[in-house]
Amino acid sequence: MDEDVLSRWRGRSMAEGWSLADDWWTPAVAYAIRAVTDGGDLRRACEELGAARAGAGVGISEGLGDLAALFAVTDRGEPTFPLVRAYAAGWAEQSFAPMNDLQCEDPLTGLATVAYLRTRLGELYRGAVAGGHLLVVAEPYGQIAELAERLAAALNLATALRRAFTGDETLALLAPTRVGAVTREDDRLADKIAGLRATEILYGRHPRVRVRRLPRAHAQALALIRTLSLGP
Repeated sequence: MDEDVLSRWRGRSMAEGWSLADDWWTPAVAYAIRAVTDGGDLRRACEELGAARAGAGVGISEGLGDLAALFAVTDRGEPTFPLVRAYAAGWAEQSFAPMNDLQCEDPLTGLATVAYLRTRLGELYRGAVAGGHLLVVAEPYGQIAELAERLAAALNLATALRRAFTGDETLALLAPTRVGAVTREDDRLADKIAGLRATEILYGRHPRVRVRRLPRAHAQALALIRTLSLGP
């Protein structure tokens, strides 16, 4: 392993705000350095690094910044999208490992897909209990152009949604950077929404959160989900 690259990479990450100085080192760091300097499997190395960072509790944005630092100190420019995606996939798999037994989930965020959400809505309306439910929708303010930033925003939104809604709510990825929770209306909902709004999802930005009461008719609810799935 190139100790000079190790030192410069760590120094660059610390200078750019790495918050877990004592937890920066991991065997995946050595793997990534060897892949960069010796022409190894860089995509696999990025995936392993993402998994290691998630296991240490590092957020996706901070982790991607650390990955960018490695590329900067080795004069490789910015990580390509396939490498960013490999990192994010490793991070997501480790972060959402307890959810792997769920069916119909988005493989990157671990949230339910729109298809599963439609199935869940059908169950609610057949049981005549949809009237007591709301749809909480969270997304970034404005458009995000860069693919890596969109990926980070989606993963951070998914994490924020899970932290806010820890019960039996249905949590879904509605669009690439839009998530939603079908939840009961109760006296704790306001605090959950406040927590979601206070979450940082990208460069200090907080999500836009909207609350919609589920329509009385099943067909209208499906139309609402269809509209929300056409967004950013």
